Amino acid sequence: MSILNREEFFARLDSRLANDTSDDGIAFLEDMTDTYNDLERRASGDGVDWEAKCKELDESWKKRYRHRFFSGGGNEMFVEGEKEVVDEYSPENIKVDDLFTVKEEK
Repeated sequence: MSILNREEFFARLDSRLANDTSDDGIAFLEDMTDTYNDLERRASGDGVDWEAKCKELDESWKKRYRHRFFSGGGNEMFVEGEKEVVDEYSPENIKVDDLFTVKEEK
């Protein structure tokens, strides 16, 4: 099975429907054209550069990891442009009673 580009796809449709001028034939051709155009639009990503977004996200996680690793293993993590996040389950924050009670999820 081959993958056809736009011109090849419509040429194949034309060869199949060349002599069919019935209402069903025209409706089928319209459906195929609308479907192909919609799939092409969706594949283009609607103008969103997903590759750049993924790279940006990857870089932010790398920065977070490096900061946490080189900050001495503490549980505080701060990335430029974000507010400080403190791990509530760090050894400094846990009491003996916390080990025997179930906390509700926030």
